[in-house]
Amino acid sequence: MLAVLYGAAEVPALAVSLANPVLGSEPRLETWQGEAPVVRSRSGSIELAEDGTLLAGSTSRPLGQDVEGATFDLYRELLASTAERGYPGLLRLWNYLPGINRIEAGEELYWHFNAGRARAFAGHYGSEMERRYCASSAVGGRGDELVTYFLAAREEGHHIENPRQVSAWCYPPSYGPVSPTFARATVAPPALGSALFLSGTASIVGHQTRHAGDLLAQLEETLVNIEAVLAAAAPWRPRPDRLEDLDALKVYLRHPEDLSVVQAALERRLPDGKEVLYLEAEICRPDLAIEIEGIAL
Repeated sequence: MLAVLYGAAEVPALAVSLANPVLGSEPRLETWQGEAPVVRSRSGSIELAEDGTLLAGSTSRPLGQDVEGATFDLYRELLASTAERGYPGLLRLWNYLPGINRIEAGEELYWHFNAGRARAFAGHYGSEMERRYCASSAVGGRGDELVTYFLAAREEGHHIENPRQVSAWCYPPSYGPVSPTFARATVAPPALGSALFLSGTASIVGHQTRHAGDLLAQLEETLVNIEAVLAAAAPWRPRPDRLEDLDALKVYLRHPEDLSVVQAALERRLPDGKEVLYLEAEICRPDLAIEIEGIAL
């Protein structure tokens, strides 16, 4: 019902095409299949596909000079579309923001993105918005458009926080005047098999970046954070998860030349043959070199 092509320009069906370079391999196609007949539709700028249990969608916005406004418009439409179709339970959001670390009007583009996203959540959910934040990631993209794709369910999932980290929406203003609005993970409702969606995870403890300038130390801290989130999600999963249980494991690297070092380190931690997708992307903080996400089915 959804196809995501990394590193190339054209994809079939309801599709998202991301120009972020794939590191160490050819362009890759990620597909999501529905268990029932899939119905495609369009709502404004949003392309949708649903099978009665799961809704997938993709959209984009030219950034122009007003990143906050473009993000607000995108998320306002996204939230309205999922609710109108009876899929109010957001499970996972992926955002690819070109120039995410670039400074405009004295602030990083990521800060403008956070302001627009938070304004849309507040307008849609009001005082309930904090409990509706789902798993999410925001990394650098290519081109001049914000690209977002998502999964949503008929029921709300369980949104998970990391006991080692301050919730993103509680960050102090040193990380921007408006805090990010996402959960560290989301466990899907039982109708979807209680799949776990891990947000983009990095070397942050409390609210502070750890090990700036030390790639391998950042990787190790990131893996500790992943294990902490998986442990926190255990009450809502049929069995405890470990790092090696993650499917669709995706690693974002700021510097392509770091690939061989990270690959070697992860191969020592993962089972033989475990597939990992490596993508070049700027991370949301300039002092972060790596971010990891994944799904446990």
